[in-house]
Amino acid sequence: MSHKFYPYPADYRNTASLRRARRAGNVFTLVLIGIIVLLLGAGAFFALTDGMRGWDGFAEYVAKYCFDLPTTPITQPSAETVTPKQVPEIAEHLAMPFDPTEITSIPDVVEAVTPGVVGILNYQRKTTKAEPVIAGSGSGFVYTENGYIITNHHVVEGAEKLQVSLADGRVFDAELIGGDVQTDVAVLHIDAEGLKALPIGDSNKARVGEFVLAIGDPISADELSGSVTFGIVSALSREINIEGFVNEYLQTDAAVNPGNSGGPLINMRGEVIGVTSAKYTSAGVDEFGQNISSEGIGFALPINNVTEIAQSIIRNGPTVRPGIGVTIVTYQEATELVPVPGVYIYGVTEGGPAEAAGIKVGDRLVALDHKELTQDEFVMVIRSKQVGDTILLTIDRNGETLEISVVVGDMNQMRK
Repeated sequence: MSHKFYPYPADYRNTASLRRARRAGNVFTLVLIGIIVLLLGAGAFFALTDGMRGWDGFAEYVAKYCFDLPTTPITQPSAETVTPKQVPEIAEHLAMPFDPTEITSIPDVVEAVTPGVVGILNYQRKTTKAEPVIAGSGSGFVYTENGYIITNHHVVEGAEKLQVSLADGRVFDAELIGGDVQTDVAVLHIDAEGLKALPIGDSNKARVGEFVLAIGDPISADELSGSVTFGIVSALSREINIEGFVNEYLQTDAAVNPGNSGGPLINMRGEVIGVTSAKYTSAGVDEFGQNISSEGIGFALPINNVTEIAQSIIRNGPTVRPGIGVTIVTYQEATELVPVPGVYIYGVTEGGPAEAAGIKVGDRLVALDHKELTQDEFVMVIRSKQVGDTILLTIDRNGETLEISVVVGDMNQMRK
């Protein structure tokens, strides 16, 4: 006769100890339920008394304290949070972010932001007696609804008169509030009503591969005004040396051309994340000495860096940048000029302190205030000086050692 065996985990457990364990478990369960009830009751009390921002706060309270879930602060977007380090008098005139339900396609983005993109006309005299004529043009965008415009410094450089043309056809004389040659940022102001300020994004959150639009007035301020090109963010934090000034840039393959400078780089939320500033036009030369053109390599200043400078200009006026008016390069960067390793004068700003002191292109820097310096150290020492300070440069010119005193000036005054 066969027997069936039904194995139970407690076949040999003492039944008295089993009952005691069950009672202990019941007491633990009751205590746990009591704690949860107290927490929920406290949350409800705060919710009803508005101590936790109503029922939304109650839900956050439950998630955080009862279930230990990650929570997101319940806040409404405001102008103060659009960009870092805003001051109230600027923030209250900034544009609010667009309603995301209204920005669902590229045409929606273009339609929303185009009214805030402007053209900039740079007038200069060809002779001292002539009237100023258009010497160049670029782009910009409306930063605040009360008339502040952001563009590149090189767009307004040398201008005796500036005008801003709006997308609706209106043209206004513009006042240059200030510019900074080192970071290539300038701020203009126009007295106009009905301006469309553009929302400012966060360039620190830009991602490689995200879609962007470049909008501006390439080539011509009137014939091709409001042109839109499309691309992606190709790279972040590119350090590029342009005319001796090294800045951090966003790289994009959105097509840009002369005239796009100063215009906005827009993300798909309709926010400005950069200021279009430069592009590579050449990838070198081939074996026959012919230029090899480059395509799709453009650069935009990150908007977080730009707005920090722009706010300083709006609050305090033009930025002061100590300098002597020279561009320096290393031996490796300019071997065609010089036979001996060292740091060399590659360019001298017309009318600047260096030119007035007699510094010439090709001079080799031996020492500054009797101290030998690398290229980077030389730049840092000059930046640490005050406008009006005198420095002593020891230079080698064709084998002859010279000591020349130079008075430090303001680079932004030299590069107008």
